Amino acid sequence: MKITHILALCGAAALLTACYQVQYPGAHVHSGQQPIVLQPTVPAPGELGFNPLTMTGKDVPTYVNPFPAGTYEHFVAQPAYPTTMDDYCDEKLLSQLNANNSKIIVCLPQQRARVYVNGKVAMDWPVSTGTNGHETPTGTFRIIEKKEDHKSNRYGRFVNSGGKTTNSNADASKGVPEGTTFVASPMPYWHRLTLDGVGLHVGKVVPGKRLSHGCIRSPRKAIQKFYEYSVVGMPAYISRAVEDYPRGGAVRSIDVKYRPGGDHTDMPLPTTTPQAPAAQPATAQPLPHLG
Repeated sequence: MKITHILALCGAAALLTACYQVQYPGAHVHSGQQPIVLQPTVPAPGELGFNPLTMTGKDVPTYVNPFPAGTYEHFVAQPAYPTTMDDYCDEKLLSQLNANNSKIIVCLPQQRARVYVNGKVAMDWPVSTGTNGHETPTGTFRIIEKKEDHKSNRYGRFVNSGGKTTNSNADASKGVPEGTTFVASPMPYWHRLTLDGVGLHVGKVVPGKRLSHGCIRSPRKAIQKFYEYSVVGMPAYISRAVEDYPRGGAVRSIDVKYRPGGDHTDMPLPTTTPQAPAAQPATAQPLPHLG
């Protein structure tokens, strides 16, 4: 009876160890005094049994990144990810980008932008999206305009006749105070997503922090590189959840329903694909640009 009992306990312990290994790939499993680092054969993204974008356990002191250095999986398996200013770029993959084989996903909870080409991540960089009251709307969009040297026609600063800034976070739509001049905020490498002014551009970014008036602010290095290869008509998704990386960046429709201004009630998706704005008379008002 004692021998049977001991064998049963050993079998249970082996089963628990196997479960631990499956649930936490790359984590340390302790056996006696020496930690054992799991070194699984890394499959292709579509064959991964978990989503590395959301993997846990990276804060454990004995954590070791299980993926080969230089791979995208290794990049996102770093302990600091996603709240890091580091960016990832596979320029060879990025060079294959066209409007039909690519998409960009702005992940609001992680404050990251990820570009997929042929179902694989070609770029990943930190962003800062809209603050409370200026929320970046979730939705399914397309890039409808690109402009390298762009300025906001709404946000910027007010400067008095002496050249002193009197308001560094000015909103020109509320009127320009007498005796001051409106200086528009620069928005280099502009990618418009909506006709009412939401887009990607260079701006101040703090990892994991929402800072903008509704746009997707990006570090200059990353958005400049994206600008080199991005195309008008490219699909764009702003999502309130993390996409499914193993399935080529799949997003759920509930996570990209259009939700303006922080309204999280279910709303129907647009029935038409946004098109580039038609040419307008010189006297027409310019399209709005947030910041």
